[in-house]
Amino acid sequence: MAVLEKISAILGWLFLGSLFSCQYPAQLPSDGKIADVPTDTFALLDQLETLGNIAYDHPEQFIHNPDSFLNQLTAKPVTAEGQEMYAWLLLNIGYALRENGNILGSTRYYEMAIEYCTQHSLREPDFVAYIAKPLGNLYTQIGDLQKALHIHQLAIAHQKKLGTVQQLPALYGNMAIIYQQAGLPDSVLLACTHGLSHLRKNDIHAALLYNTLARTHQDLGNLDSARHYNHMALTLFSNRPLQEDTLIWYTAALHQQSVLQIQDNQSVSAQRTINRAIALAEMHFPNTKQREKAKYYYARGNLHLLQQRFNQAREDFQQVLHLFSPSPATPHLFPDYTFTEALWATARAYANVQPDSTIYYYVKSIENAYYTQQLIVSNQSHYQNSAWNRTLLSDAMAYLWQTYQQQHSENIRQSLATTMLWITELSKGRQLLQEINRSNQWNDADSLHANLRGRLQFIFRTLAEEHDPGKKKELEREADNLAYRLQLAENHFAQSFSPPDFGAFHRHITASSEAMTIVSYFVSPTGDAYCTSIANSQTEVFHLAPEIFAELPNFVATYFGESPVAYENDPNRYRDLASQLATQLLPAISTAPHDRIVISADGPLLTLPFDALFHRGHFIAQQKTVHYIYTLLLPILDDAGGEGYRTGMSVFAQTHYQDRGLPDLPFVATEIDYLTRHFQTTCYLDTAANDHSFSHALTEGKLIHLAAHAVADSENGPYIALNQPVTLNQIRYIPAASPLIFLAACETASGNLLPGEGMESLNKALLSKGIKGVIASYWAIDDATAPLLTRLFYEALAEARRPSLALATAKRRYLASAPAAAQNPWYWSSLQFTGTDTILYPDQRRPVVGTLLVLSCIVAVGGIGWWLSKATKRPFHRKHQKAD
Repeated sequence: MAVLEKISAILGWLFLGSLFSCQYPAQLPSDGKIADVPTDTFALLDQLETLGNIAYDHPEQFIHNPDSFLNQLTAKPVTAEGQEMYAWLLLNIGYALRENGNILGSTRYYEMAIEYCTQHSLREPDFVAYIAKPLGNLYTQIGDLQKALHIHQLAIAHQKKLGTVQQLPALYGNMAIIYQQAGLPDSVLLACTHGLSHLRKNDIHAALLYNTLARTHQDLGNLDSARHYNHMALTLFSNRPLQEDTLIWYTAALHQQSVLQIQDNQSVSAQRTINRAIALAEMHFPNTKQREKAKYYYARGNLHLLQQRFNQAREDFQQVLHLFSPSPATPHLFPDYTFTEALWATARAYANVQPDSTIYYYVKSIENAYYTQQLIVSNQSHYQNSAWNRTLLSDAMAYLWQTYQQQHSENIRQSLATTMLWITELSKGRQLLQEINRSNQWNDADSLHANLRGRLQFIFRTLAEEHDPGKKKELEREADNLAYRLQLAENHFAQSFSPPDFGAFHRHITASSEAMTIVSYFVSPTGDAYCTSIANSQTEVFHLAPEIFAELPNFVATYFGESPVAYENDPNRYRDLASQLATQLLPAISTAPHDRIVISADGPLLTLPFDALFHRGHFIAQQKTVHYIYTLLLPILDDAGGEGYRTGMSVFAQTHYQDRGLPDLPFVATEIDYLTRHFQTTCYLDTAANDHSFSHALTEGKLIHLAAHAVADSENGPYIALNQPVTLNQIRYIPAASPLIFLAACETASGNLLPGEGMESLNKALLSKGIKGVIASYWAIDDATAPLLTRLFYEALAEARRPSLALATAKRRYLASAPAAAQNPWYWSSLQFTGTDTILYPDQRRPVVGTLLVLSCIVAVGGIGWWLSKATKRPFHRKHQKAD
């Protein structure tokens, strides 16, 4: 019976089969005696019932401090009855918090409930109705669409497994809304079709699906189809008593009808329709359904804006903000994208009346978008929200630039320029910042986290080598389930999420500008671009012509593509183009008072090596130190408390690639020889250079040097080609502690360009796991130049201590001695430093010890010793390697 009960529990809770380890029935003790059965005291059960009643009927007693309310329990229940009561208590707290606008707290309690029910194999509360649907809707509200989809997919699988279909139409309807927000219209149509297939004709629940179909066809430009489905939804509501859910569904259909009427230039009808939706919602839901009502007021406010009724528009947008009931201490901060849109719309409503109010609300909209995005864990949802934020930023920057141009007061111009810098940097690297924060918490996590991360790394390595489509799909499904389980275990919503701190940012940037010139870029989706430069506390803003960015991709592809030929054919042509670009992209370079430039690039500028541009007859690399950073919200410098980082070095090298479709790398031996003779190193060569040893080295806190192939455009994403591939997805689950990693491998800074998030590259993945700085390559590195630049870099690091300065010094020394042909930037400018610049003290090797270690490395790899001796005698000659 015990086994049958467990099987029943597993069927009732899909997570036990798909997410978590199965729990087995208890066995008799070894002495054969029956153990005492644990029981809950009557006092505990009575307390659970009392707290449950308060949670259900009197939420006002605990909504401001739910943890203290829950902590009144004197013990945790151990019986099925008590555990079920405890689960209901968690859910009722979550529900009450949601109804009172505490989205973070509500999500946290629903996640606590899902973990608790899974841990104890509870068959009640019902997973679909009371957990999956409300939690999925909360995920949708905060914008974590991947988590919302995942939990709905689990719920649908659960329903199908049990052979029940009652909940399927609603689940498919929710999924359709998620797909719609994710911009996947084909998936919306498919989800609606599935949902309708489980409903009888004229079932009122079909109206929700019809309305979603109407919105999707409108987005696709199929207005006839949109009208058709909206009419079908409204028809289902006619001649029926409407109350509670059906009434709010009807107001949603009216909202959609109003939007379509605006499309048809029927503004009077649209006004009448949306007014009716608002009146019904206010009459029947005076104190609830605040988010739905907010959407209707927002729609009417936009209609007023369209008709240039600015006062009425502002009133409606202010009502939207009021309905969300934000904290009085932070009245313009609430984790919801409708709230963000209302702030943005308020700025537009003030645009022709009060410039100061316009700027204020633009800034608040971007600050709130940043604050809300801190709640998101899933990468794809981050990328989508970062892309959406670019629309807000484009509007704000255009307005601020116009105001900046018209302003004659220098103090006001400085204030406007600083504001432009602030909102630009708030809109960059949000997923990177989230992942750094997440990885920092892994250092204090328990063994469950480590096991889950280890399993995920194994799955992604297996995926990279698997070719069978069926097996790949199974592995991807397991990875999705484990990733969600890890997110639950992280208890993300128990964190304290702080609003962005402009004061701290301003102090940090102003202080840094006394020693360096800081340059920030924003390239809008419309082609307009802005460059904000600050040096010695003085900030300037420049507008960059769209023509620059129309020509830039061709310049990069021509001179920094697969070969160095274009420069070699006409060096003067390159210098003319590179000089022109330097003038256009760095308008303040002639007056820049510092030798160091820190660049926060954006868009296509992320593919451009700025130090390879030409200024006053020289490469910028010969005049300036160039240091890149994904967002200026990260620290530019890190002195580790003034002491710097004293560290050993781990060296990973792969020289042989038999039967792997990649050429051998014989010149790597030169790098190994130099590093092992001069530094305290741990060597991982060829077969020892695998994913396990690399993962372990990342956690040790040593400087890492890697010399191998890397592939940026594989089917499974970028990867490092060690003895076993190390993929970008594997790296995402490794908490790293290294202050610097030098990736002497091709295209390690290349990848897909993500709006607002930079390159989805190995470089960025390593930074996101806690590595302070990364030296990586934009394109294929030259086999002959790499060992020389490596030696020059580490020699300079012993003097300069900072990686960005050491790399710049290495390039200057290379250019000072290189023949004219070798000064082609294709050879030397691929390697760039990105991240926080630290002070490093690599452990130096004493001569005798160095000799012994070289011998040990030679013994470890056998025949490589012969190659090392030959490679060091080989005369230097020019050879380039095509991109992998």
